[in-house]
Amino acid sequence: MAATLSIAGLRAQLWYKQLFDDVSKWLFMSRFMGDGANNPVQVVRDLTTKPGKTINIGLSTKLSGAGITGDSTLEGQEEAISSYAVIGLVDQLRHAVIMTGKMDEKLVAYNMRQDAKEKLAIWWAERIDQEILDKLCGKTSATFANTPTNPSTNRAVWAGGQTADTGLTASHVFDTKVLDKAKQVAIMATVKVRPIRMSDEQYKGTAKYFCIVHPYQASDLRKDPVWNQAQRDANDRGPSNPVLSGALGEYNGIIVYQHEGIYQFAGGAASANIARAVLMGQQAAVFMEGAEEEWVEKEFDYGNQWGISAGRIFGVIKPRFNSQDYGVVTIATGADVASTA
Repeated sequence: MAATLSIAGLRAQLWYKQLFDDVSKWLFMSRFMGDGANNPVQVVRDLTTKPGKTINIGLSTKLSGAGITGDSTLEGQEEAISSYAVIGLVDQLRHAVIMTGKMDEKLVAYNMRQDAKEKLAIWWAERIDQEILDKLCGKTSATFANTPTNPSTNRAVWAGGQTADTGLTASHVFDTKVLDKAKQVAIMATVKVRPIRMSDEQYKGTAKYFCIVHPYQASDLRKDPVWNQAQRDANDRGPSNPVLSGALGEYNGIIVYQHEGIYQFAGGAASANIARAVLMGQQAAVFMEGAEEEWVEKEFDYGNQWGISAGRIFGVIKPRFNSQDYGVVTIATGADVASTA
């Protein structure tokens, strides 16, 4: 009796789904991503079911009118909603691995696939993390799909009372002062950076901002006695403590994380090393999916070599409203490697 073989195309499909499931597990930014505006990184899937490479994303501000009291006439006194459309583009990104040949591999096909899947999953997670962070930080050289703008001056904070990157030195470190200032900027902005409405049991509907700092900035923050006292006084030592969820801690309604992908460069005074942390509210960035992920296997050299590729169509933007960053405040400080002296 003849054996029934699985269909090669379906096997490949299974593997690509496993690959991008693994990407989600490795992806640092996944904790900030979700459908709808109440996320630091809003995921938009409009182009996965229809053609095109452009997505229009609507932004709007809250109502500011005082309303009409008593029996005064409301008709004709309606308030217009101030809205703005942001255009985002998607593009294709692919990466692949190729095996040297049968003599060098010494592996069965399954292990070959497994090794490729793991390496591609890690690469994709790191690449997507970096793409989102580059856009949030305003790294203008990160031009895949969309070219980000520099941080808008009304949504930026510099340590030590400085007003530009070029004024920063190594002594202008990251501390609770810049966190306080960034939150003030977010709240008092003409178009407010709206905090994230938390719905889990720990926060019971309270509003929080999220901040991501460079590891060098995190080292400086841990030297701040105000920060350390806040962690001792405020945080539950049980499983609900934000430190146990991967965060450094919480201060003044801001949950702080660290990631090495935060933009760090020699842009300060006399080329001092600085970094741009980001304080995120709602719709700080938008991640746009353009098509289903794709996994392709290809045979080379008469079957002696195998190549495996994985690709997806996507794009990331940092929304701006009337030429101002909409949901993010950048925090620029000195950022040098920790000293052991």
